[in-house]
Amino acid sequence: MPEITVETLLNQIELLPGNEQRRLLATLLSKLNGERRGAEPVKFREPISVPDSEPNDRWLRDHAHEYGGQWVALDGDRLIAHGTDSREVFASARADGAYLPLITYIEPVDAPPFMGF
Repeated sequence: MPEITVETLLNQIELLPGNEQRRLLATLLSKLNGERRGAEPVKFREPISVPDSEPNDRWLRDHAHEYGGQWVALDGDRLIAHGTDSREVFASARADGAYLPLITYIEPVDAPPFMGF
C-alpha cells in the first residue's frame, strides 16, 4: 500500500468536484471544532477576489521613470498618491478607499543594482 502523505491527499482532493471539496471542508471544520471544545470555532471564509494586476503593471511600465525614489499607490491604472514618506502614501491610499491598492517603492533610475544580503 502506498504511503499516505499530505501531498497525496491534496492531489486526490483536487480531483474532487467543487461541491465535494466544500463538503470535505465542512466535515473537517466540524471535526476540528469538536476537538476544540471551549475554544472559538474555526470558521470558513470565502477567499477575497484579487484585482487584475495588468493595469498596475502597465502603469508602472509607462510611468515608473517619473517617480524614482518615491512610493506610489495605484488602483489599477489610476495613481492614488505618491511621495517619499511611505506612511503618508499608505494613509492616502486608505483614505481613498480603493480595494486592495498596489503600494510600492520605485527605485531611482540611477540607483545601483540590488545585490542582496
